Amino acid sequence: MIRALILMTALAALAAPVAAQDSPAPATPLNPASNPAAGDAAAAAAPRVGIRPEIAAVTYTTPQGETVTISRDQTPGAVLEGDWTLIGHDCPPFCIQPMEPAPGVETIGELELLQMMEAGNATLVDGRTPDWYAGGTIPGAINIPFTQAIERLAELGCEPDFDGEFDCEAARDVILFCNGIWCGQSPTAIRAMIDAGFPAERIHYYRGGMLAWRLLGLTVAGGGQPAPVDPLAAQEVTPEDAGELGAAQEGAAADDVPQNAGQEVPDGVITPAENPVVEGTTEEADESGAAPVEGTAGN
Repeated sequence: MIRALILMTALAALAAPVAAQDSPAPATPLNPASNPAAGDAAAAAAPRVGIRPEIAAVTYTTPQGETVTISRDQTPGAVLEGDWTLIGHDCPPFCIQPMEPAPGVETIGELELLQMMEAGNATLVDGRTPDWYAGGTIPGAINIPFTQAIERLAELGCEPDFDGEFDCEAARDVILFCNGIWCGQSPTAIRAMIDAGFPAERIHYYRGGMLAWRLLGLTVAGGGQPAPVDPLAAQEVTPEDAGELGAAQEGAAADDVPQNAGQEVPDGVITPAENPVVEGTTEEADESGAAPVEGTAGN
């Protein structure tokens, strides 16, 4: 009898761990939406197209105090339209940009951009010209055209000194972008900022720009459509013409579109000092970063 009791006790002890495995204690979910008690409601509220499986949308407050929410387009079958579908932009000036626009600058993607904006420790800068900015930008971005990158460094935490240079010790982290991987506007601004004293390690380059942002269906602020075709990009100058002296001016005259069309200058008149290369080939102007008074060479 005693031996039978001992045997029954031992069998019960061996069965206990198995019973525990069959009935585990409920774990606390990391994502509240995955809680079984709220599963049905969360599934009903979740968008069809999220940013990440665990991220439906991102809300952040800009340095200017504006609260914005970023999500993705939920329209089934949505596609890009207009200029954003073009793949044959003339190069130059619309050439593929390097992954690193300057030594020390970090290149980031959409998730890193959203994370930095959500943390509230960066200023988002749209480096395109005002017409493109008005056509639609990333919510919370301020517009500092690449042509004004140096003169507006004070808006990014730099202080000018009496020698015409900048003290950027208190500069904020910035994220610069433009139209995408074929757009040289924000890389040009980045290099100019570094030359003026802005710390490279505080600059982050969103290389995908508005092309990748729109391709992912992320929220766009401002105009719902892209800006009209860039008048410079619309001019027809063949590679052979580009290497001929005066071809840029002749091309502009034929198209009736002057170089720097749409550029804003204080007095409304572009002087030789503001547009220094008067004679030269398109290629020479592109390499120098300057542009002829009339032509197609500049970015």
